[in-house]
Amino acid sequence: MNEYAPKPTPVPRLTPAGLQVDATVEQGLAHVARDAVLTLSGPDLPLLKECGNPECSQVFVDRSRGARREWCAMDPCGNKIKAAAYRARKRANGPLTAGRSGRPFA
Repeated sequence: MNEYAPKPTPVPRLTPAGLQVDATVEQGLAHVARDAVLTLSGPDLPLLKECGNPECSQVFVDRSRGARREWCAMDPCGNKIKAAAYRARKRANGPLTAGRSGRPFA
């Protein structure tokens, strides 16, 4: 990280077609390295969390109220974990036989 952070980063340009960024791989790595250095040394460090989905390895900045966010995103990680927990609760409570209307589930 420290090797690439001081190197030149990509320079954005405004063209008639919109934003254009031409960059080498080294410039792209320099941009990512600078962002990482600033995040790991700044005020957001305590807000870094790893996704609660065991199949996901993403790290995110939790700026939610109360800092209680558990997943990198609801789609797909949060939805997947919540659905699995719901199915596990239903299995533990036995099969459902009727809905609110009193009619059996299909």
